[in-house]
Amino acid sequence: NNKDENTNNENDNNTKNNDENDDDDGLSWRLAKLRLEEANTSRLLKRKPLKLPYATSQKWIQQNWAIRTKEEFEDLVANGNLRTPYISKRPEEYYGERGEWISWDHYLLGDSSVDNDGGFGGRNSTNLKWA
Repeated sequence: NNKDENTNNENDNNTKNNDENDDDDGLSWRLAKLRLEEANTSRLLKRKPLKLPYATSQKWIQQNWAIRTKEEFEDLVANGNLRTPYISKRPEEYYGERGEWISWDHYLLGDSSVDNDGGFGGRNSTNLKWA
């Protein structure tokens, strides 16, 4: 009987040890998961927001607004009328960092603002032809 009691006590101790190990494993797993989630959240919050590519943003601005100057664009932003998160409120800075920025005339008036021989022939100018 004494032997049976010792065996039962050993089994109980083994079960308790296994339960404690399972608890430790579960706790360490949860802790690791929490750390990963925290790191991911931190990385996401530090990331700069992504905007539309230059050409798409340029096209959207030209199709939706009749803006001709940097000052008009800045007024649009200051008045809160440019409400989409996909268009940069500071395109010169945003696209400049990416090496895509050309000029305000190009961004607001488009490719047609420069004709084939280098002269300006955009919406706000006339094409002069030399005889």
